[in-house]
Amino acid sequence: MLSRVFLKDIMSARNHRFLANSLFSFMDEMLTPESISVFYEPKLNQSDEPLFKTGDPTPLRNYPDTFWNWIAQFDTSDGMVSLAMNPCKWDYQKTMGAHCYIFMLDNHPEKRTYIVLERVDGVKLQQANEDNSIDMMQLIASRWQCVRAETEAAREYKNRDIKEAQHLDVIKQRERFIENIKLVQQAAIEISNPENLDELHKMAVEAVRDKLGFDRAGFLLLDIKKRCFNGTYGTGEQGQTVSEHHTQFDLHQLEESYINALFEGKENFVVIDNAPLYTAGQVVGQGWNGMLILRDGQETIGWIAMDNYINRKEITTYQKQMLESFGSLLSQIYIRKRQEQNVRMLHASMVELSRCMTVRDVCKCAVSFAINRLGIDRLAVFLTDKNCSYMQGTWGTDIQGNVVDESYYRSETTDRTIVNLARATPNEVAFEESVPIYHDFHIVGFGWTAMTMLTNSNGEPIAFIAADNLIKRTPLTQQLRDVIKMFASNVTEVLLRTRAQEDIQLLNENLEQQVRSRTADLQKANEKLEIMAKMDPLTRLGNRRMLESMLEELCVESKNEPASFGLVLVDIDHFGLYNNHYGHMQGDIALMRIGNILLHHSKHENEVFCRIGGEEFALLVVNKTKQEVGEIAECIRQCIEREAIPHKPSDTSDSLTVSVGYSLVTIDQTSLTLTSFTSAPTKPFIKQNIRDETQ
Repeated sequence: MLSRVFLKDIMSARNHRFLANSLFSFMDEMLTPESISVFYEPKLNQSDEPLFKTGDPTPLRNYPDTFWNWIAQFDTSDGMVSLAMNPCKWDYQKTMGAHCYIFMLDNHPEKRTYIVLERVDGVKLQQANEDNSIDMMQLIASRWQCVRAETEAAREYKNRDIKEAQHLDVIKQRERFIENIKLVQQAAIEISNPENLDELHKMAVEAVRDKLGFDRAGFLLLDIKKRCFNGTYGTGEQGQTVSEHHTQFDLHQLEESYINALFEGKENFVVIDNAPLYTAGQVVGQGWNGMLILRDGQETIGWIAMDNYINRKEITTYQKQMLESFGSLLSQIYIRKRQEQNVRMLHASMVELSRCMTVRDVCKCAVSFAINRLGIDRLAVFLTDKNCSYMQGTWGTDIQGNVVDESYYRSETTDRTIVNLARATPNEVAFEESVPIYHDFHIVGFGWTAMTMLTNSNGEPIAFIAADNLIKRTPLTQQLRDVIKMFASNVTEVLLRTRAQEDIQLLNENLEQQVRSRTADLQKANEKLEIMAKMDPLTRLGNRRMLESMLEELCVESKNEPASFGLVLVDIDHFGLYNNHYGHMQGDIALMRIGNILLHHSKHENEVFCRIGGEEFALLVVNKTKQEVGEIAECIRQCIEREAIPHKPSDTSDSLTVSVGYSLVTIDQTSLTLTSFTSAPTKPFIKQNIRDETQ
């Protein structure tokens, strides 16, 4: 009856513990040992504690090392082995007593498993052998090995399922990543052509929130000189877009990890978990807070701030990768738009200012343009002398923001901090924060005040431009300071030209009375006008008139002796395609860049590059050898190619290239004309070759 119950127990066992309990019960009934232990063969760096035990078995550390080599030769079929048979000269009876037996339950080489019975009843052992009850141990060993195999198989199945699940997760994550990249590209396309930078700030915030699926976002601009950052647009507590132009915060308010990321330049996206979440500087909750940093090379532009205030979802690795990709595209869009806006502003201001005929008109136009087009609250222009001994009002802005005549204002150069700062840093924008704002010598408010001193080419002061934020109280950002500086440069140029024109007019009006005293000044003024007439306003090179003038001067200075003259011609390849593809504004910028390169190849006073057509340039050289002229031509071509101005529509190269040719003639100076170089037939030049049209 006992065997049947025992047989049922061992056959139904699904784990080694249950099987060991059944085995111990059977052994206690059959052999009454004082202790039983089941253990793995001891190995290095493994525990020597038994797997299962009853009583107080002898610790495995008391077994000699040679014992395990001996017992390993037995198999399950060998039955119970008496420890008295061991050849290891081990007197086990001192520690274990008589009648001790060992039996191998599992001969798996990595997990040999034994059962040791200590101090069994010898009579009962003899009786068990006679009635074959001890043979039940073979069945137990077989079941023990089956349970081990089933457990290992189940573990293999589970590992296989885990790997398959992980593989499926990877596939799903990759699909999700591809979808995220598609979202990034779509969002970048939608924000790629905003009207201005302010519109880009708003579109970027809404793209991160509405297109990429994040709770809240805000666009913040870094002002490194003031050690602060300024808001543009953000997200309210209900997820709506809100203006944050009025906000300004100190950098020390940021987390240390954010500050390190901004200035070390190693990370573009930083996330802080369990961080306080803010709205307009006030704590509104807790969650993750992220900073997506936007950079122009090594210069940090600002960042997109994000959090999970609304839905409180965790951010995934693929979302982080998606944001880094979006941040890279947004930085490129921002840089391009900033350049376009600056160029347009400079062009528009120069056009309007150039229409003015008098200095007062220039000052009035400058104030109106700044208020209406640059978004400045108040601006005024003050004229001064070269000693900066006074400040004479022209046009300015009243406390309501209206453009008003302030010619009544005149004062000695006051000893104010802002004036001193402007004088110490000419043509730079000096500023003060949180200071009194003045109008007609009276304090009318508090805020920032900025001033720049305009100087001529000799460094002599000519005027001051002052601005403040009395009306809208908007922060003075780095971007606004840059705009004021560029605008002031245009005002300086037009003021100088207009003042020169007024001086000439004044000289003409008083010519009869001051002929002798003003002749020298009039000649200088005419020389300035002559130079301006011979200059190409876009590239700052000479024009065709200057080239013809140089030829005329050579003829006048003729010594009736033959001399060598060289003419280098430069023609921009496919420039019409460039204008059609990139626009005329980019075309003008390309011409200016090439003009700057050509300017550096005019090394002598009588060598001037001249723009003789839309995209054609010429350089006249005297007393040069054929090799020297060829080297100049080749150097010009290489320098322009190294400039690497992108030109995708060109079928010649991905960057803008030029065709360069030269002609060398030896001729009497009195016979020298432009046709002397061009009378011989020519053909188009190839960018890799320099065409030699030497006669």
